[in-house]
Amino acid sequence: MKRALRKIESLLRRLPVGRRLMLAVAVLVVPMTVLIVVSVSVLERQETRLQRTVDEAVTLLVPLATLEYDLQRALTDALAAETGEAVPDYGGLTGAIDRLFAQLAAAAPERDRLQQSLARARSAWQTARPAIAGLVEETRPLHLAGDAPVFATVRQRLTAAIDDLQQVQTHLSAAIQRRAALATRAQQRQLEWLVGAWGATLLIAAGLFALIVLSIVRPVRDLGRTVQRLGEGDLTARADTRGGDELGTVAGYLNAMTHRFATWRRIMEDAANQDALTGLPNRRAILAALEAALASSAATQTPVGVLMIDVDHFKQINDQYGHVAGDRALAWIAGTLRGQLRSEDHVGRYAGDEFLAVLPGSGEEETRQIAERLCEQVRQAALGDPRRPTLTIGVAASHDGETPAEALIEIADRALYRGKQAGRGRVAPS
Repeated sequence: MKRALRKIESLLRRLPVGRRLMLAVAVLVVPMTVLIVVSVSVLERQETRLQRTVDEAVTLLVPLATLEYDLQRALTDALAAETGEAVPDYGGLTGAIDRLFAQLAAAAPERDRLQQSLARARSAWQTARPAIAGLVEETRPLHLAGDAPVFATVRQRLTAAIDDLQQVQTHLSAAIQRRAALATRAQQRQLEWLVGAWGATLLIAAGLFALIVLSIVRPVRDLGRTVQRLGEGDLTARADTRGGDELGTVAGYLNAMTHRFATWRRIMEDAANQDALTGLPNRRAILAALEAALASSAATQTPVGVLMIDVDHFKQINDQYGHVAGDRALAWIAGTLRGQLRSEDHVGRYAGDEFLAVLPGSGEEETRQIAERLCEQVRQAALGDPRRPTLTIGVAASHDGETPAEALIEIADRALYRGKQAGRGRVAPS
């Protein structure tokens, strides 16, 4: 599920932010519009069906009620012959009721309880109809005859016809009620379907809207975190550039800018910690290396050796051959020292024509041996070339890292001074 959502979000990231915002609005507006139109249409159909059911009920029951009313009136007034009123149109009413039963039977579904109710109502009507039809034929001559015994018989038959008609009304009312109940249940199912459709549509639309918004918010949040890390000095921070939108472009520019800044910072740090002429660490960098070596020595109880190195007769080379030759001599000395020392050792330009070497793990004797080897190597390489100087080296060592850096340098510097006084080109132990 998460992979699918990630894939959809990745596809959305290919769209511009403006189009995604328009899509988010469309995701909410279009389904709601469709649902409103469908809901209105369904409700209108339901209203039409309800109105049709009411009309059918009225159309069915009004003739029956009219017929019953006329029969009751005829019974009360001893028929039209006694009252002198016109005879009602019973034949037209019975015909209308026959037609309505035929229409209902055709409209009712087969094998349905409504069809059964209509059948019972129609059966009751078929039972009552002959008596009513007979009354229709007999009321006309009664109007002229005025025979009392016949009136009594007619009244009995009228009473029976009214009872039969009431049975028809009872069965027909039951059929209409069932039909209304079916229509009501159908309406309820449609309303439930509409509610379910609304809920599902809103849920899907909300999910898509949230996914679209997340495809915008997530890269913005990632950019914010990256900028925060950069502000805290972490130049390794990089923003996510996988999206093909404007935010991905901004992330790419930010990463490129960060890379350039990190490169320039490294260059500036190298420039701040590196001697431009010799390429060795400068005074600040070599002193930092000495402090780090002494801290490690104190933690591991291992010795640290220090060499204070001076270039012999450097001023004479400058005076006799020029400053360019002097610079070349310093660069040559720096290359020789770097090539002869171990990989764990550090050497840097301390000041002018002086160099400082830090030898982690070397005691006083081993430091002295390394110094003598350096001195001899330089002497052999300088034979026959007056522009290549020799070295005088002062040696000092700290056995447990407890000696401060300044004190260790001072010890090595005093030994160097004694070596110079003794004739240069040599190693002077502490």
